[in-house]
Amino acid sequence: MALLATLTAACSVVPGGGDLEDKTVLTNQPVDQSAMLSMLNSYRQQNGLPPLRHDPELDAVSQKMARHIAERDSMQTWAHSAFGLSQRLDKAGYANYAAAENLGAGYADLSAAFRGWQGSEGHNKNLLNPYVTSVGIARTNRNTGKWRNFWVMTLARPFADGRPTLR
Repeated sequence: MALLATLTAACSVVPGGGDLEDKTVLTNQPVDQSAMLSMLNSYRQQNGLPPLRHDPELDAVSQKMARHIAERDSMQTWAHSAFGLSQRLDKAGYANYAAAENLGAGYADLSAAFRGWQGSEGHNKNLLNPYVTSVGIARTNRNTGKWRNFWVMTLARPFADGRPTLR
């Protein structure tokens, strides 16, 4: 019986110390910022709104959130709330008048994520928010799990827009 247990245990180990289970690997993916701005600003223009500008600081905030939800393979987290976004922007030193964010999971590319946001009342409201002036976006892939692709778009109006900056 001891020999059978030893053989069974040996079958579950891969040479080199690994096991047969896939390890979860998260990979931050580049997002075409000019394509994102083109889609978003064209959509805003069609709705009578001014264009937004790309803000790399919002990319960084978005990337941290994309990684956060990818780690969980879920968008259900306290961090995805008005309080959570405000706290994350404060932690990043991003003083702002207004902010909003869109999360998406499962979309294979930027166009699909954008269409998904347009088709959701709350997300679409964020895309057409008249109080924001800046945007950042990020994507994290996950090699295992249900969703695989996690997108976050953060929109904001920093205090630097019309007021002395606090940064």
